Amino acid sequence: MSRILLLSPWCPPPDGVGFHSRSLVESWRAAGHEVLVITSGSPEPEDSSPRADNNGIHVLKILGMLPRGTAARALHSYRPDVVIVQFTIASQSTTLLSTLRVMNVAKRSGVPVVVAFHEPSRELNRLGPLTRWIYRLAARNTSTPVAYSPAGAAALMKAGIFASVADVPHGSTPFREVSLSDVAEVRDRFAITAPLVLSLGFAHPDKGTELLVSSIREVDRRLKGDVQFLIAGSARQRRGIFRLMGRTDQRFHQMLMERISELSDVSIDVRGFVPEEDVAALLYVASAVVLPYRRATQSGMANLALGAGAVIVASDIRELRGDLGPAARYFRSGSVADLSETLESVLKSPQDQLRSAAVARASERSFDVTAERLLDVGLVGREVS
Repeated sequence: MSRILLLSPWCPPPDGVGFHSRSLVESWRAAGHEVLVITSGSPEPEDSSPRADNNGIHVLKILGMLPRGTAARALHSYRPDVVIVQFTIASQSTTLLSTLRVMNVAKRSGVPVVVAFHEPSRELNRLGPLTRWIYRLAARNTSTPVAYSPAGAAALMKAGIFASVADVPHGSTPFREVSLSDVAEVRDRFAITAPLVLSLGFAHPDKGTELLVSSIREVDRRLKGDVQFLIAGSARQRRGIFRLMGRTDQRFHQMLMERISELSDVSIDVRGFVPEEDVAALLYVASAVVLPYRRATQSGMANLALGAGAVIVASDIRELRGDLGPAARYFRSGSVADLSETLESVLKSPQDQLRSAAVARASERSFDVTAERLLDVGLVGREVS
């Protein structure tokens, strides 16, 4: 069994990478490995011992804006067999320097450092030279780089950051039956009385949510009003200088709200963050979960939908096909007309085959598979150029 030190954002607050990390830790612990999580926080000097969270996971909240000796001392004290870093500029933002410092200490100590890049395509497109500079800093102290999709691996190599990158499945939550009581409660709380079209996740222009909004009136007409829409999510809260990145998301979210306000004659429920305990039931209850992405590296929401056995309607882009395979109905990316037609088709007939395909796909790409693969590539200790 191995001792794993994980550097990552953690929940709360709500964060896709944090949820992803928690699922990985649960898989490692179930396999008998020991895990310590180091994440952001500003403890007093005497308050630097790991605390068990509600899931019994040992977490040290000690990464701040500037590197401190506390994290390096924790690494030396813990003596891990491998350090695994969940790396994303957007989520780590103000803890980047501290994260890089711990990576440096680990590698100089001879500990393999696996760095999993979550959003290389998006970050390279959005921040260009700044992303390349930050990634090159990370590369200096990386033993094995990982991407969670072939597209992410290709982006890192095309940018000249690494000569080779390990491609590891993103991970899906295994399917669990949703209880009838949970289904009834969610239907009642969200006032679901008709087939539901669902969109969840942080607002971002790449996610193409405006395509769904533009299709709503046509889908409502085709279904003669026997359909409901739930759009949940808000702009991600950024910190430090990365608030500049958040302005684009905020403008996008404001534009969505303005467009939705013009659809007062259609049944639309607009919400911000949906509590984690409601997500699985909503995905299960929905008649269609829509992923209208224009661009992606991979999609955490796609993998959540797979784990819920959801009926998924997705834009036909390579990255989503890589995640979803045969477990989705695809529409032509960017086409409101094709999305409307696809939604009509899905909502008018049972989709048991799609639900079964989602459950099977989730099993093939489970977090157990991802956790084992990350550990394998780390313990091999392969150096990269």
